[in-house]
Amino acid sequence: MEYYILAQDERITEFEEPAGIAKSVDQRLLRDEEGRAALEHTILQFYTQGKGEYIEFIQRPIPLVSDALKAIFERYQPNVYYKLVVLADVKAMKQSLYWIAVPETVNSLSEESEWNRSDTLKRPVLEPNRLGHYKIFRIAERLEDFIVVDLDVAESILRYGLKGITLKKIDVRGM
Repeated sequence: MEYYILAQDERITEFEEPAGIAKSVDQRLLRDEEGRAALEHTILQFYTQGKGEYIEFIQRPIPLVSDALKAIFERYQPNVYYKLVVLADVKAMKQSLYWIAVPETVNSLSEESEWNRSDTLKRPVLEPNRLGHYKIFRIAERLEDFIVVDLDVAESILRYGLKGITLKKIDVRGM
């Protein structure tokens, strides 16, 4: 079993990012079904600066995936929660669809994981018997949101050549 952290490609510095999304969407609402239900009838539209390119994955402040990446996710893990977000570039008169992606949270870290003094994760190590059938998930013990994918999903992302994504391998205990 191989797993990877899905991350935004930091080499691309000029990308379209939604202005004000951190103030408008409380991440705590996304963590439970009641909070997601409160967002269900809300239209989320954010303006962009029109200064960069559209990448397939925006990691911060809230993980946003493009339509193409969402299609891959749906093939492998159909129960991921998505909320539509429209990015609008007024100057170019262009709207692009993105999705807030909220995969299941899994208590997946092994005791072999290493932590920094600031209580942030230095080196994650996954416990294989806790991963079950998940191909896309979030690590429960982690304060910062990031998405973990298995090898099948990672290969599919690479096969389609999606822009703006890097994959960082995570150690799995006993492997």
